Amino acid sequence: MKKIIVETVGNSIMVSLFAASLVEFFSMNAQYTDNGFESTTGNISIVFVVYLVLFGLIRWGISKRNKDYSLKDGEFSASDEREKNNAYFASVVSYKAIITSLIISLFIFVFIEITTNPPFNNTFDLFISGIILFTIVICVGFISYGTAWIFKDTR
Repeated sequence: MKKIIVETVGNSIMVSLFAASLVEFFSMNAQYTDNGFESTTGNISIVFVVYLVLFGLIRWGISKRNKDYSLKDGEFSASDEREKNNAYFASVVSYKAIITSLIISLFIFVFIEITTNPPFNNTFDLFISGIILFTIVICVGFISYGTAWIFKDTR
C-alpha cells in the first residue's frame, strides 16, 4: 500500500508543479525580442526539477527495498493476484473519474471562453485555464486510482 500512496501523491505533485512551471514560463518569463525568443527560469521551474530528482530517488529507494515494486511499472507493480485485482478495480474507477472530469472540464472551458471575451486576452486566458483544467483532470485520475486501490485493499 505504501507504493500506491507514494505514487499517487508523488505523481499528483509532479503534474501540479509541471503545470505551475508552464504557467510561470509563459506568463512571466517568455518574451519575444528582436533577437528572437528569450526566456528565463523561474523559482517554480527550479522546484519542479529538484522535485523530479527527489521523487526519482524515492521511487528508486522503494524499488530497492521492495522487490515486488518495479520502477517501470510504478503503481501497476503487483506481487500477487490480490494486488492485480486491486489494480484492475482502481483502473476502472480511475477511467470513470477521468471521463467524468473531462466532460465537466469541457463545460468549464466553454464557460470561461464565453465569459472572458471582451476584457481579457482570450488566447492567454484560455491557455492558462486549459493547463489548469487538464492538470486537475490528471490529478483526479491519480487520486481516484490511489483511493480506489486502497479502498479495495482494505475491504
